[in-house]
Amino acid sequence: MSSAESAEAVRELLKYVLQDFEAKGGKVVVPVGCNGLEDWLLDNVEVPKLMPLLKKGAGQEINVLQICSTKSTKSKTPKAKVQSKAYNPFDDSEVPTPVSVDELMTRKPGKGTDNPFVDETADDAAAPNENEPKLDLPQLQTGMEEHQLKELAYTIFFGACGKRSNAEHVQVMRAQLEMSEGRALEVQRILATALRRDQATGSSLSPRSSLGTLETQVKLLQFVRPQDFDNFRHFVRWRDTTANILLQILQRAAQAPASEDDKYTFEGTTAFKRSLARLRGGLRRLNVRDPDEYDEQEYTEAATAVFQSAQVIATQSRTGWAYPWAVRIRLCDLMLRGMFDTLDEASYVESKDALLQLLQSRVWPLLGVSKHIHNTIYAWIHFRQFAVTGDLQLLDTTKDLIHGALSSPHAGRGLANGEALDQQADDEFSSEVSAAIVDWIAKRMSDYHKNFHDTQLMQGLLEVMASAEQVGGPSAEVSTLLAVCIRDSLESAFQWHIEQTAKDADSDAVRICLLAKATVNLLGIEVTTFSPALTPYLPIAADVAAKALHELFGSQLLPWLATVENLTDDNLEAVRQADHLEGQLMDEMEDRETDVSPWGILNRLSPLLFAWVSNQLIMLNDWSGRIQGTEEWKPVTQQRGCARSAVDIVKIASETIEGLFNMRLALPVALVRALTEGLDEVLRKYVKFVTSTVGSIDALVPPTPNLTRYKRELAVKAEEAAVTGRNSPKTSKGREAAASDEQQLRTPDDGRIAALTTLTLVTRINSLLYIEENLPAMEKIVQDRWEEDTEGVHVDLRQKSLDWLSECFEAAHQSARQAIDYMCNFIGMKTVFFDLRRAVLEELYQHHVEGARLHPVLVQLDAALEDMVTAASESLPPYLARSLLQAITMALQRILLDGGPYRLYIPDDIDYIEQDLEQLKGLFLADGQGLPAEDVDSLCAPVVDLLNVLQLETGILIKNFKDAKEEEKRAAKAGRSPTQPTSLVYDPDILQRVLAHRADRNASKFLKKELRLPKKLTTGTNMSSSTFSSGRLKGRSGGFGRFRRKA
Repeated sequence: MSSAESAEAVRELLKYVLQDFEAKGGKVVVPVGCNGLEDWLLDNVEVPKLMPLLKKGAGQEINVLQICSTKSTKSKTPKAKVQSKAYNPFDDSEVPTPVSVDELMTRKPGKGTDNPFVDETADDAAAPNENEPKLDLPQLQTGMEEHQLKELAYTIFFGACGKRSNAEHVQVMRAQLEMSEGRALEVQRILATALRRDQATGSSLSPRSSLGTLETQVKLLQFVRPQDFDNFRHFVRWRDTTANILLQILQRAAQAPASEDDKYTFEGTTAFKRSLARLRGGLRRLNVRDPDEYDEQEYTEAATAVFQSAQVIATQSRTGWAYPWAVRIRLCDLMLRGMFDTLDEASYVESKDALLQLLQSRVWPLLGVSKHIHNTIYAWIHFRQFAVTGDLQLLDTTKDLIHGALSSPHAGRGLANGEALDQQADDEFSSEVSAAIVDWIAKRMSDYHKNFHDTQLMQGLLEVMASAEQVGGPSAEVSTLLAVCIRDSLESAFQWHIEQTAKDADSDAVRICLLAKATVNLLGIEVTTFSPALTPYLPIAADVAAKALHELFGSQLLPWLATVENLTDDNLEAVRQADHLEGQLMDEMEDRETDVSPWGILNRLSPLLFAWVSNQLIMLNDWSGRIQGTEEWKPVTQQRGCARSAVDIVKIASETIEGLFNMRLALPVALVRALTEGLDEVLRKYVKFVTSTVGSIDALVPPTPNLTRYKRELAVKAEEAAVTGRNSPKTSKGREAAASDEQQLRTPDDGRIAALTTLTLVTRINSLLYIEENLPAMEKIVQDRWEEDTEGVHVDLRQKSLDWLSECFEAAHQSARQAIDYMCNFIGMKTVFFDLRRAVLEELYQHHVEGARLHPVLVQLDAALEDMVTAASESLPPYLARSLLQAITMALQRILLDGGPYRLYIPDDIDYIEQDLEQLKGLFLADGQGLPAEDVDSLCAPVVDLLNVLQLETGILIKNFKDAKEEEKRAAKAGRSPTQPTSLVYDPDILQRVLAHRADRNASKFLKKELRLPKKLTTGTNMSSSTFSSGRLKGRSGGFGRFRRKA
């Protein structure tokens, strides 16, 4: 079972156990933001912590996070061997230290010049290089020492190729087999001696017929004597070697019967035991260690006994006299190794081609080595030489030889005794060699981030692996193997980064941040460097790498996310880096089907993000409440003229928006809307607070007196009293008149309204305008930062946000606009109905129009407007002028229709009033620098319409009034609403009021008879509310040019 399958099995078991615990009444608690028992959570569960909780039984609670391991300080044991210092897979200056391993085909490795797998600084006496590939195959065991095999190989080679013309090549092979010249001469001499003696006896020994078989070795024991050597010691050494070869081979040959029928009967039979015992006994008799103990006759008899015993065993063996398969493979390997220079193992010997020709034409036929086996062994030797030296050219040759092994025939040429090598053993050997090559490469590929600093070497090895896989058959899937290698190598590199970040970080958040950056770098190297080399063999290499990194980093990120309790700078930076990493990982997987589930970072952080927004809004509301209680409405900036509270609330709101987006996260739409809607509400509360500090406009307008009819005597008397009061205010009569007028114009809110100076009111308006003008800037901050932070990440969410981004503060904008209009109307009405109350409501047109004209009021209006403009923001004067003009025209309508019992008009007064109205227009037109003419005419139009009624004769007024009343009666009788008058001259209410203020006896008689109006106000008479209430004060915003007063 693979590691991935094992991990999945553990997850399923844990999930079953916990679900069963819940089914029995227990409770399983997962971290906030987790969607059930997620894989990363199960991977970190520590079973020893879980078991005691399960034993407590139902009714208990298991908090999964509390039984998880903390990976911030722990790290998995790396796959690589422990080294003297931490190895950085991205530092080209470091080379991994080799670890010694046993070799099957023993050969002291040389030092390459450019081999990433060899530590060139190691001591010469050190153990063989661990990176040297090996064939750990039981079928290659021969029981013989390597020097014995080398001596046998030389004997066979010399016997097959020892002609004078090949003397130079024989010398090269001798050197490559590490035979001394003296030893080689002895071998040559004993072969020649044995041949002569064999021929003298009439035997069949010859180099071409039996040198490649065991028979030669047996006969050499028969014919070779001590005198054929330089000294007896050399003879003993040769005899021991030959005897060991014979014994080892025949013991194994005895276990390989000639046929299936014999294999259960030969071993253990009396003949077998007797033959093997005689062979061992003969070899013991030959074992003479001292010259004095040597006896020719004894030795000859012993040698004859050995030959006879060997012959019996050989005839019962399937291979006969032929060398066993393992010996032949080892001999082939030893001689083919001789193609490489022992001093420079990446180079061939000069006579390589000639040696190969001799081996293939003369030696291999004797040993029964097929071209297939030749190519297989030669490919293995080349691959081994590459591993030792790192020479890339050897890889190309290895690949060609592997292809040659695939295309070459398996059956070898006939042996000298007519037998052939076991073809099944050949096939198995080829598969084992290819598997060894694939395994060796896979081992390096399992940590290719450490082993390969460039892809040239990696590409060469992948080509060899693909070729070797064809020899190994369908079981060795390169693509599957490479997918495992990618995951293993990334895990090793990632583990190294975990260890490094644990050293460099002082907190878990910093560790996650550094690890995310390192993983981005790791992904970049993977995609740009390694994946292109892997793609020809694994098209989804980048996808596999991205999935692996997603899983690896997720195993570190998700446990940490579950512990995050606040949005510190370190935590936010870690989240940003993790989100950036996941975006890049998903990009690598987005075009392919994938089962990878996103980490859901923002979903897991949503509770904290929404809590942050909520806290910010709570603090802003609290601050707004505190500053409202201390606001004095003094301008803090000369240019803007607005209050400190307005400047601060805009500043804090903007900083709050910036604070959210400075998190630099792909924020959810709902979170941004929660903030903007909350800020919008805070701003609207502030706007409402500003208007609430001034109160209602209705409070500015004093009650209007009830209507009375004209009585000449009373009018004259009142005029005389007024003149007396003005001339002698200290008299009792004057004081009573003044007090009566003042009482009539007083309102309950006079004290509060008096404290609202022009400067404080204009400061309020400036503050509202400051908020209104800054709302688009705040909206732009939201829109720009949203698009910037979500670019390329949440395109669908960005598209959905377009319907609200540009209007996220629309409610506050409308509220501020309405408040500005209200405040402008308020200051206009206050100026006219409160500040200029006596001049306008009491004195203007009192008793006689000609003696109480509008000019004094215009002088005061001009001064009041100048004060407003001076304190107002640059764009406000047109609004203020319009509101002031509207207020004075409303006051004129009140004076003409509800001016009280002593405002009496005749048609001749209209000329004076019209002249006053023209002066009023001129004031606000300001020679083209004031309000537009059409606006002035529009605001004065109600007064002009009213003057058209005032200039009518009394009879016409009475007739129109009667006609209007008749229409009301007809409508009431018909059960319908009366027809609305198309002009004021047909409005019964207007006509009644005009008649009440007409200094005409007929008008008075008509009002007395028809409407029973009194001729004077009685003491305690209630005042009616003005028909020109604040509800009609509707200002228009925008559309005005710059308003300036003339110097």
